[in-house]
Amino acid sequence: MAAGQLTGKLAGALAGLNRGDRDVVLLSVLGDLSHAEVAAALGVPAGTVASRLNRARKQLRKALGDVNPLEEIHG
Repeated sequence: MAAGQLTGKLAGALAGLNRGDRDVVLLSVLGDLSHAEVAAALGVPAGTVASRLNRARKQLRKALGDVNPLEEIHG
């Protein structure tokens, strides 16, 4: 699936995430921040960032038919 085809589906899938998970995804992937930087920005432990990102990736893959949109964006 081309990145352009993912745009609408990805937007919908991101909207389906809870706010904390979505914030972590956006800061990590689009903001290109490290877990430590995301943790500092959100005022949460780095472990929380890792667990939120893992949960969000699973939800996004499921919503997009087992495509990892985070790899598609940076791939």
